Amino acid sequence: MSRNRKSGGATECTEKDIWLFSTGNIANCLIFNMVGLYIMYYYTNILGVSAAVAGTIFMVARLVDAFTDPLMGMIVDRTNTKRMGKYRPFITYGAPFLGIAFVLLFTTPNISAQGKVIYAYVSYIFYSLTWTCVQIPQLALPIMLSNNVARRTRIQAVFQFCGAIAGLVIQSYALPMIEACGGQDNPAAWTKVIIGYSVAATILFILSAMSVKDLDVYEFHAANEKADQNSKMSVGQVVNAVFKNRALMCVLLAYGTDMFASQITGSMRIYFYKYNMGGRTDLMVWFGWVGTIASIMMLFFVGSYVKKMGKRWGIAVVEFLCLLCTVVVLIAAPGQNAMACTVALLVSLFLFNFTNTLSRSAVMDAANYAEIKTGVSCNAVISSTFTFVNKCCQAFSAAFAGHILTWTGYNKDLAQQSDGTLTAILYLMTLVPIAAYVCSLIGMWLYPISKKDELEMEEKLTAKRAAVASGESN
Repeated sequence: MSRNRKSGGATECTEKDIWLFSTGNIANCLIFNMVGLYIMYYYTNILGVSAAVAGTIFMVARLVDAFTDPLMGMIVDRTNTKRMGKYRPFITYGAPFLGIAFVLLFTTPNISAQGKVIYAYVSYIFYSLTWTCVQIPQLALPIMLSNNVARRTRIQAVFQFCGAIAGLVIQSYALPMIEACGGQDNPAAWTKVIIGYSVAATILFILSAMSVKDLDVYEFHAANEKADQNSKMSVGQVVNAVFKNRALMCVLLAYGTDMFASQITGSMRIYFYKYNMGGRTDLMVWFGWVGTIASIMMLFFVGSYVKKMGKRWGIAVVEFLCLLCTVVVLIAAPGQNAMACTVALLVSLFLFNFTNTLSRSAVMDAANYAEIKTGVSCNAVISSTFTFVNKCCQAFSAAFAGHILTWTGYNKDLAQQSDGTLTAILYLMTLVPIAAYVCSLIGMWLYPISKKDELEMEEKLTAKRAAVASGESN
């Protein structure tokens, strides 16, 4: 996307811009991690619905929500306000509603069992839709911050680092905070902690949006129809830019299956340590730290890594290592070797931070790939496919895990689960992710953009946008 100099917009982000904007990912990940890690447990052990019902709620709500992502992307791409630009209105005004939805998600009303199921459906769908309104524009924003491939990867590295701070807070301190507020089995304790996170997230979302006011600006050329076909996109052009975009399809396959593996292991982790590892939930405190450490390391060398390897092989190598770590858990878990399992899971989570960052950056490359191939710029729509896949993975992973737990006889009132349930938890933590990692490797094997192609795209886009900017300034 080009920005009009007449409107006062900058054309390239500064280091300060990157860091201030990335604080919004603290807000993202406070909410995302809390929901991803604990909503299944909250529904089964606090709200009192079965794991199968909880999984169905996630699937239905996320699928409804997922199909609104492309629509939201088209709305964002067609937005052009004089006061707040293209992306900031949705983040600024959507954040308070997302905060309210987040609180409602972890609130237990005093109603009948059937009423609680209905409440869970309504509150989760409301949460998902408000999440879409905020996340789609926020994930599309980085694509306009820089045309440089290596710098874009750094933007994602800083973005992920800030998110890792939130991950540390949730994974290492959420349960202790809930315990301090009244106990993990006390519904009011959960709500109190969530209210605090909600207020913090809302403020950070708004501050993040305000920080890019010089980058997300009114587009004079688009408003006056002086641009080419990029200013108005037909539905057919958008469909071609997405579904005929081989690079995007491959990234979504690799990322989607990788996220499916992450969602499964994340939601099952508390069950795994509580039942398969003899109640060693104390070891879960380390998972928040590993994400932070990985993010700090990425700040210093992820750009060099991408320059050397390219995204195709850079992602594939990490996916293969994740697969090996999961095999270690599969071998060590039956003997309740908690230390070996924890080390392998920590390394796998450490590596996931790299694939997550590289995949997000690869989606931006896929948007450029579409722009060069088709002449259509639809950044928000293409970014929305990323969240679409993310939400579908959340939906199906939660539904799959919930139904498997119920089918194998999971009972929250038992101090120790049956052998069938223990085996199911183990396989959900290992065999399912292994299959997912294999699919990720296939996706990157088919990925069409080489390291050389990445550099050529950068040169073409820089020249194109410089020409547009020059024409606007005349």
